[in-house]
Amino acid sequence: MFVLITSLSTAQTDQTWIDLDGTDDYLDLGTDPILAGKTQFTVEMKIHFDNSTGDYTIIGQRTADDNRTIVLQRWADAFYVFLSNSNYGYCSFIPCEATLYHIAIVFDGAGASNSDRLKLYINGILQTLTFNGTIDAASYTTSPAANLVLGCEHNDASFQLQYVDGQFGEFCVWNYPLSSTEINNRIIPEVTGTETGLVEYFHFDNGLPGGDNAGITSFAGGNGVSTITLTNMLLNGASSNFVVQPELISPVDISITVVGSVITASATDAIYQWLNCDNGFAIIPDETSQSYTATANGNYAVRVTQGACTDTSVCVQISSVGIATLLSAGIVIYPNPVMNELIIETNGNKEKLFFEILNSKGQVVYNGNFIGRAIVQTSGFAPGIYVLKMNTGNAFEIMKLVKE
Repeated sequence: MFVLITSLSTAQTDQTWIDLDGTDDYLDLGTDPILAGKTQFTVEMKIHFDNSTGDYTIIGQRTADDNRTIVLQRWADAFYVFLSNSNYGYCSFIPCEATLYHIAIVFDGAGASNSDRLKLYINGILQTLTFNGTIDAASYTTSPAANLVLGCEHNDASFQLQYVDGQFGEFCVWNYPLSSTEINNRIIPEVTGTETGLVEYFHFDNGLPGGDNAGITSFAGGNGVSTITLTNMLLNGASSNFVVQPELISPVDISITVVGSVITASATDAIYQWLNCDNGFAIIPDETSQSYTATANGNYAVRVTQGACTDTSVCVQISSVGIATLLSAGIVIYPNPVMNELIIETNGNKEKLFFEILNSKGQVVYNGNFIGRAIVQTSGFAPGIYVLKMNTGNAFEIMKLVKE
């Protein structure tokens, strides 16, 4: 059995995020031309919503509906991506307040069709956009020049609306269209600044969470190309605007189990859609049951909808089509949550098991091996969420572990 409980919600590496109050806060890059007049680019960001209802603009560079470089806004229960003046694509999407999101807007003016030129990924999943108009071969350059802003709709120097109530964790601009694989590899780690094609990035680690940040009125990006001005922010105490990264568990149960080539979603009373991770998270036609039996070796995930919220499991590799599962005995860990001592036991398994314990950054904090039973001293572990990974070389299992 292979148990997997992990997602963007528990595996971010960003430690400090910048908080917007949903009333008048926003991040202003001025008339930055970083996205205007370009034939290719990728914009990506990590964001969490304290209030996901209503209408709000996540990123925008415009002064009017017919003077617009780029806008990503939520309106009428859908995400709209405006590009090249008044042309846009949209998809139905309702974000959840207990989920962290990685959003990527990919533009390639050389694409043959609208869907080739403009793509929207949410947590690595390519969204199906409905288009209005034709996406131009180059992004529009506003005239007069419009401010590029994060967190609201910026119409001019004295009029803004549609504010985001939430936090930004990272903002990056690339000078080429990232592939689906590159985007999925980018969901968790932060950029270092040395990546090829990275034009600019912000980690929002400039301030002290809960401290006095009144002296921080602006800061430059990691590559020194752009500067953000903090607008209408209190920057002190409980309203310091710099916060510890949200460590939240998705309200959607996205854990899965694998036995042989059969993958089963743990969530019940839900809507399921199985995805082929090796094909850009393409929908597998007619596979909407709680379980999916892989017919070929590869990497697969499930998109689970419970109530108004949707989340996607991590990809699991299936390499056992036509091969018997070798790790048939159950593995038990206790207590969980753990404080000082973790016990790992197997039921009837006679093979040596090698295991690692990884923190939320993916760093190995402990490793070892055992047959039957192991005791791990965890008193020195920092509180948080860990992943226990075990394998025999032929089969493996991953479990979530909480340290109090």
